[in-house]
Amino acid sequence: MQKDIVSALGNEPTDRIYTMSVIIRSFKGRKNVQAHLFRSDIPEAELQATNLHQCIDTDCEKYRLEPHLNGSLEDTKQMVLESFTKKEMEAIVGYLEERYHTRLEGIFAAPLSFPVPQGTMPLASVPEGKSMGFIRFDNMPGYPLKFNFRAFYDLDQHEPNVI
Repeated sequence: MQKDIVSALGNEPTDRIYTMSVIIRSFKGRKNVQAHLFRSDIPEAELQATNLHQCIDTDCEKYRLEPHLNGSLEDTKQMVLESFTKKEMEAIVGYLEERYHTRLEGIFAAPLSFPVPQGTMPLASVPEGKSMGFIRFDNMPGYPLKFNFRAFYDLDQHEPNVI
């Protein structure tokens, strides 16, 4: 299993900096499915934190031609808070290596690039559908971590398994 962890520079405006993804060998009839991990239990107090403003580029005029940046400032705050601390990222890597090493092709983590453009939507806001959904790791039997995380996938982005 490939593992690629990019270290943060150390001058980030928050400790919630790591984005993560995994490649699942075979999932729901598709191969090499990329799933994006995110923290799913954000406390309301964290959403009110004032230091989040320094993590977000609020110059909306700069991004007005980017149609995918259609979220609010609150959406972008939530997106930043879906990221993991270094300690959480390391705990997730350990959990995935121990429990899912035979099912994963790779685990990837990298720091966010700051400032994040205002309008970036949180993964939790993506509606589930026929090909898109969430893996709820926190609902798995014997889930050992002290925080919850989930993974977003889009099956339409991946080739079917051929037998």
